[in-house]
Amino acid sequence: MWLDKETNASYNFTAPKIAGNANEQVNVMFPTVAVKSPTLSSNAATVEIECAKTIVDLGADNLAAAATLTLTPGENIQPGDEVLVKWSNGGTKYDVTVKKDAATTVGTLVGVANTTVTKRVVWSGSAWLIVS
Repeated sequence: MWLDKETNASYNFTAPKIAGNANEQVNVMFPTVAVKSPTLSSNAATVEIECAKTIVDLGADNLAAAATLTLTPGENIQPGDEVLVKWSNGGTKYDVTVKKDAATTVGTLVGVANTTVTKRVVWSGSAWLIVS
C-alpha cells in the first residue's frame, strides 16, 4: 500500500493473477511522461526513451526533407510503453523513418502535406511497433 501524506489517500496494489508470474518478482512501474524536442541534424535525431509515455516533438517548423528518428530504448521501459511522434509538413509531405539503433530500421511514419502529423509507436519488449 502507498499512502499520500498530503491527502491521506491510499492506493492498494494487487499482484497480477497470471500463472506465469506466480514465482517471480513483479515490479510495479509508475507511469511517467516525458516531452522531448530533439534538434534535427542532417535530417536525423536520436532520442533515448526512458518513460512509459514519451512525446517526441520534431519542432513547430515544417520539415524541409524526410527525417530519420532513432528511438533508443532505456533500461527501464516496459512492453506497452509508447512514443508519440509529432512533426509538421508544408505543401510537400515528408515521412519520418524510425530506427531502434543505427543498424535496425523499424519502419516509416507516413506524413501528410499541409498538416501537423502525430503517429504512435509502441515498445514490444524487444522492438518498436508502429501502431499508427
